[in-house]
Amino acid sequence: MSDSITTVNFEDENGDLVTMEVIAQASKDNKEYLLVAEPGDDLAYILEATYKDDETVTYRIIEDDNELRSLGVLFDELMEDVDIEFDSEQ
Repeated sequence: MSDSITTVNFEDENGDLVTMEVIAQASKDNKEYLLVAEPGDDLAYILEATYKDDETVTYRIIEDDNELRSLGVLFDELMEDVDIEFDSEQ
């Protein structure tokens, strides 16, 4: 990622726009990831960014438990003052 991203907008299943704050950005295996959360919410998501061109980015929510834990460890190491816990019930 060349620029620091502060928010990401999503359309939820109802068609409503949801804005997520970017908490952290990381790279692993030549892929870019974002740790995001809704403002004021303790629940966070890890997104994989895919760049189609200079202006188009799509995001995929990481749902695989093994991939999520691996990336969670990465973000936990980057953010020493934050303790990341996993909830596989989501």
